[in-house]
Amino acid sequence: MKLKKYSGLICCLLAALFWGTTFVAQDKAAETIPSFTFLALRSFVGAFALLVLFLLKDAWNKKRGTFTPPTRDKHYVAWYGGAICGLFLFAASALQQFGIASNTGSPGKDAFITALYIVFVPLFGFFLGKRTEPHIYGCVAVALGGLWLLCMNGSSLTTGDIQLIACSVLFACQMIMVDHVGNRVDAVRLSAVQFLVVGVLSAIFAIIFEKPTLDGILTGWWTVLYAGILSSAVAYTLQIVGQQRTPATLASLVLSLESVVAVIASMIALRLYPRPLELVGMALIFGAIIVSQLPFKYGKRGAADPTVPE
Repeated sequence: MKLKKYSGLICCLLAALFWGTTFVAQDKAAETIPSFTFLALRSFVGAFALLVLFLLKDAWNKKRGTFTPPTRDKHYVAWYGGAICGLFLFAASALQQFGIASNTGSPGKDAFITALYIVFVPLFGFFLGKRTEPHIYGCVAVALGGLWLLCMNGSSLTTGDIQLIACSVLFACQMIMVDHVGNRVDAVRLSAVQFLVVGVLSAIFAIIFEKPTLDGILTGWWTVLYAGILSSAVAYTLQIVGQQRTPATLASLVLSLESVVAVIASMIALRLYPRPLELVGMALIFGAIIVSQLPFKYGKRGAADPTVPE
């Protein structure tokens, strides 16, 4: 029962782990593969991996006699929900890759700016009428302070930083859309559709605006596979499953751990070490996420998130 209760948070935590390590792969990919080309390749790899997964899943369920074909309504939700999620994800991912390419050599900082979605998710949710427990807003404020220490440690905003802030807004929109449709459709199918949409749109923009080389793609082949399978196929599916079982604001806080993972990964893989104030910022964000999990009791004054499963 305990494991089931926290399964959504575990899914979000695993997604954060895969996303965080992918920032290093994206940073390396930007050296040889244009942004739209990389996004198209990783998205098609992710969509294909998910297609194989749900075909195997259906075959297994048929063998066991537990297969239930999706209804017409579920097909509709998967396609229209996946298409809208894909549009937000395409715009967010494109801006993210451009920002990372502009800020080459700072995957940790890029990850923490991207994690600003922890501010935008509850803000947008509030205007949509979805309230959450009061201490979560305090945790968001503390996490925002941590992000400030990490991103503005003696430097000014760059063009790449602005692109990453914009991408965090779009990632928040994608999370809210997942929260809206995620409980009404199979997570793997929804994720597959969104990556198919991202792949097609990215390929169109790559053909129009970029001139990728085969040598560049072959040089960064491992970044495409890593981002496509672990970050796209696995992590985004875990995000959908996690949000099915966890309120959106709380899920976004846990998912923001990707930024801490990115800093650690960049230290190990790229020998990029954070400064003292950056370490304080990391500690603030980690502390905010821990406090967000504590069982505060507000009685009738508490405004529970309506997305909390009974």
